[in-house]
Amino acid sequence: MSELSRYLFVAGSIPFLVLGLAHVVATPRVPGRPRGLSPADPRLAEEMARTALRLTRRTDMWKAWVGFNLSHSLGLLLLGIVVLLVGRTEAVFRREGPIFAPLALVVATVYLLLALKYWFRTPIAGCAAAAALFLASWLLLLLA
Repeated sequence: MSELSRYLFVAGSIPFLVLGLAHVVATPRVPGRPRGLSPADPRLAEEMARTALRLTRRTDMWKAWVGFNLSHSLGLLLLGIVVLLVGRTEAVFRREGPIFAPLALVVATVYLLLALKYWFRTPIAGCAAAAALFLASWLLLLLA
């Protein structure tokens, strides 16, 4: 049963790895070269590049937007990689799974709540799938 738990746990990494990579690809780098996460109105991207933050005048809204998106991608990818490392062998998973399975479930659930409130269908589906896989993995660990 712990082998199935490990497979479910590792499978839970896939949505985060896919979403993290997709987020990197969809993040625009330059206001004049739109990508999936660019504002629909190109004038807004230009205005973001001309608007400083209230917090500091050393950066603008465009740079903050790009940095936020890329750092968000990094967090998704890091979660997926940590899950893969914990689930890489039965021995590692037996030792670390009881700690990381509920932790991964909590993180996936928080991402799901954010997705439900702020995002759209694709991240909602990915976060829900990962949370369900982490929950099933953890429940099997508890029953073992």
